[in-house]
Amino acid sequence: MASDARSVPLALVARVGGATRAVDILETEPHHFRVTIDGVAHVVDNRIVRPGWLSLLIDHRSYSVEVRADGDRHRVDIAGRTIEVTLLDALRHSALAASKEDANGPREIRAMMPGKIVTVLVNVGDTVEKDQGLLVVEAMKMENELRAPGPGVVREVRVNSGQAVEAGELLARIE
Repeated sequence: MASDARSVPLALVARVGGATRAVDILETEPHHFRVTIDGVAHVVDNRIVRPGWLSLLIDHRSYSVEVRADGDRHRVDIAGRTIEVTLLDALRHSALAASKEDANGPREIRAMMPGKIVTVLVNVGDTVEKDQGLLVVEAMKMENELRAPGPGVVREVRVNSGQAVEAGELLARIE
């Protein structure tokens, strides 16, 4: 039986090639995980063979994997293929994405991870300033206020209080 420390999944964002994937990892018992990638769950048994080498049983298929990490970047050798993966926690990814957007252009506000809308703080047509609160989302038993990445006018609000949202779901647009 999993302990309370393992009852909250680790929310990550994985960049593989040009794709960005939402990844949740929940340890269900020692060495056993439920890994959800873009909403699709996988059962994973993980054993460390030696430093940098893992034996994985993913959905009852066996893999020998070598992982070389350099900060957030990982080179994963699996089944004769090398895959470059960048892993970021979901909150850090959201902050980096917002900081890269044009502060005066159209912006989309998206859910960082699966959760529930607690409060909608703005209406369509409202003028907002940089860092003004737009929505409050509960995710992983924590409330997070999503703020405007720059000044603008709210052009669309796609959610209501109490609504469940998925990672990456469009919540609002600001122009």
